Amino acid sequence: MKKISVFYVFLIFLFIVSLGFILQTGRGLELKKEIFHSSQIDSAKKTEEAASAAKAPVSRPDFLDVEAVGKMFSGHLKQPISRLLLQLMVIMLAARFFGKVATMVGQPSVIGEILAGILLGPSLLGLLFPEGFQLLFPKESLSTLQILSQIGLLLFMFVIGMELDLKILGNQAESAVVISHSSIMFPFLLGAGLAYFIYVPLAPQGVDFIAFCLFMGIGMSITAFPVLARIIMEKGLTKTTLGSLALTAAAADDVTAWCVLAIVVTIVNAGSFSSGILMILMSVVYMLLMWKGIRPLMKRAGNLYTTKESMTKTISGFFFLFIFASAWLTEAIGIHALFGAFLAGVVMPDKKELRNNLVDKIEDFSLTVLLPLFFAFTGLRTKFGLLSSAGLWPVFFLILFVAVLGKLGGSAIAARMSGKNWKDSLSVGVLMNTRGLMELIVLNIGYDLGVLSEEIFSMMVLMALVTTIMTGPGLKLVERFFATKESISPKPSTGAGILISFAQHSRGLELLKIAYGLFPEKKKDREVTAVHLSPDSNISESHAEKYESSSFTPLKELSKDLNIHLQTIYKTSTNITKDILRIVEEGNYKLLLIGAARSFFSDDILGGKIRTILNETDCNAGILFSSQLEDVKNIHVLFGGEKDLELLQIAKRLAGNYNSKLSVVDLNGSIHQVPSRVKQNLKRDKVKILTPGSSASDWKQFDLILCDLDIWENHPEFRVDELPKGGGLLLVRSLNGGFLAES
Repeated sequence: MKKISVFYVFLIFLFIVSLGFILQTGRGLELKKEIFHSSQIDSAKKTEEAASAAKAPVSRPDFLDVEAVGKMFSGHLKQPISRLLLQLMVIMLAARFFGKVATMVGQPSVIGEILAGILLGPSLLGLLFPEGFQLLFPKESLSTLQILSQIGLLLFMFVIGMELDLKILGNQAESAVVISHSSIMFPFLLGAGLAYFIYVPLAPQGVDFIAFCLFMGIGMSITAFPVLARIIMEKGLTKTTLGSLALTAAAADDVTAWCVLAIVVTIVNAGSFSSGILMILMSVVYMLLMWKGIRPLMKRAGNLYTTKESMTKTISGFFFLFIFASAWLTEAIGIHALFGAFLAGVVMPDKKELRNNLVDKIEDFSLTVLLPLFFAFTGLRTKFGLLSSAGLWPVFFLILFVAVLGKLGGSAIAARMSGKNWKDSLSVGVLMNTRGLMELIVLNIGYDLGVLSEEIFSMMVLMALVTTIMTGPGLKLVERFFATKESISPKPSTGAGILISFAQHSRGLELLKIAYGLFPEKKKDREVTAVHLSPDSNISESHAEKYESSSFTPLKELSKDLNIHLQTIYKTSTNITKDILRIVEEGNYKLLLIGAARSFFSDDILGGKIRTILNETDCNAGILFSSQLEDVKNIHVLFGGEKDLELLQIAKRLAGNYNSKLSVVDLNGSIHQVPSRVKQNLKRDKVKILTPGSSASDWKQFDLILCDLDIWENHPEFRVDELPKGGGLLLVRSLNGGFLAES
């Protein structure tokens, strides 16, 4: 044994013995300590009590005392930090799960996240498992949950304000402003009228009619701009006239509605006419200061800090300080901190690089961790049981009817009056009727101010949920009613092109090279359509533009070099497999090339999405599995019989275009049974004939292997488990001999 090992063992032994000695002898000091402190207060009685307390042994649970250990751990779990961490885990898991379920049924993920918050509240969890609900969300823990959720909302509203492109208000400005203001005034007026009839039975005690009326009006008038933008993105309407008009109107609605909300909150908080005038004046001064004073300074900052390298911790800290300072000022004035965070985002410089850097720092944490806390906190306040116990369901349906009539009807009429056809007008109305998260923010502000009762709050939350769920089915209903089929994705001009689908742009480049190799050498019109789908419907519009650019820019550059006419399709997707199948069906493509990769849980390169696409399409397909495919100098064909003659032709086409060496791996000796004409061509082209047995080390030296899909599926002994760096495997499924793009 080495000296260092002996020393290490001796050190451990000495440590244990010495520590045990200190602990054992130190227990005798407990009595002396109590007597010493008792003597300082010169009280004989307290000395005696201290001595008896010192003699009493400290109660420590035995190792096998299950009950005592259980009580100890129960006490640990009731600590504030333990409970908060448990709440975070439960809320995040519920939000992700229900968000995924929502996207699977064609709804925005925010619907599932809102629903998760409601189900964790007294409406379900508290109803079915009251003890578990009290354990998870005791009253004393709600203040911490509320504060964290408010911080998440502050950051979220800053991002919303920053992503609000005021320039788009100049596009279709007249129509957009009319539609926006109509979609506020119509429902506001109807909501105020409804407040007149429900004020007496449902308004909280001590709330005056003006405050209640104004909040019912603004509660009916909100449009969820971020949810609407994501729905438009998912539907592929971003670059259409309808999508542009709806986004512009929603942006104008957002700005106007938040200004109106600020005025309403000011009036409610003021209490008297003079204080109300003072608060409004202070609010106007604040907004002028932000627009005229802070905005030019931010513009200068935008010219300096545009790269990630320049965004040091000090600079990032400055921007966060600006957010919180603006929010604090508006809270101090009395128009709520969220408005300050929103306006801080609006005055940020119009520099994409700076905005993207800030969004990257804020969005993931605020959307993934803090924002679900807001949904859960809203759910804890929502009590649908009150609607049944108090017989309020008719009132809820009246609220829902008024909300839809005012928002959808007001927007549609304004769009029709601006010259749009009925189809587009109703579509704009359906989109503007989306309320989502922004409505919940307004309702929580009203609840915190004491203007909305529990019953009204619960009914308005349910109304927000239903009107947001209505958006997707509503758009489909309008489409069917007018019996028009407008493709939401660009289609190629002919069905003879090749479609490539990829996740990473590096794989897209590899697929584009393969597509080039499949065209005849002298063909001039090489048409390829590239599709890239982002698997997250929650990404913002600015991120979507960045992802689209980063995905397709390298492909566009390569397509110019290869003389390929490239069309691109990009959209966010809640179901990538379904969207790829739809694109294949609508495009009538000659061939589908798609990238493959092993999943986290399986080594099957055809697992999951790939196998589903193959099973549900009847087009020719090529599946590329590669390890950074580079120059293709050596191509091997796995030959298993006469049915692989077309595979051989594909390999010859690729070899001709790449100027590569071609080899045939004769898997079962069937190469000698091919027609003599084929043998002569192989001999003329100096094609090597290899066998997997005797020449195993030779035939595995490849850049690209071509293999029929059936051979790969049915003969695992011929599979290549690991690809060399720079190598690739192309699995070919040819139907009716139509794999090669001849025209």
